[in-house]
Amino acid sequence: MKKLNTENGFEEYLVSENELYAEIEEYISLLPAWFTRRMLTDSWNFGLLLITGDILAIENIDSIEQDASGNLWLDATLQEELGYKDNIFGHTILLAPTSRVSVSINSSHVVAAFELADT
Repeated sequence: MKKLNTENGFEEYLVSENELYAEIEEYISLLPAWFTRRMLTDSWNFGLLLITGDILAIENIDSIEQDASGNLWLDATLQEELGYKDNIFGHTILLAPTSRVSVSINSSHVVAAFELADT
């Protein structure tokens, strides 16, 4: 991984294609479900049904981390708007409440993962 200097004071990293594939394979080993590879490699309208009954609308999963107690955390990008739905079968769809769209989700709180849009 190469560190790049940026003018705005933030550090930026350049990841090689091999490093990216290695990261994805590591995440898949932690959470070997169909949606892991799909949501890590695509930007789309995905939904995560939470144990609360709400649906968290995300664009993609950025990474998967394991904490010291073994819990898996999904770092994801929230959807800012869907524009066509506000609920699915009575389940509220949660969107980013601000322009800051990063979210961390304890995977044990996810009941189901699915696409929110047809192609």
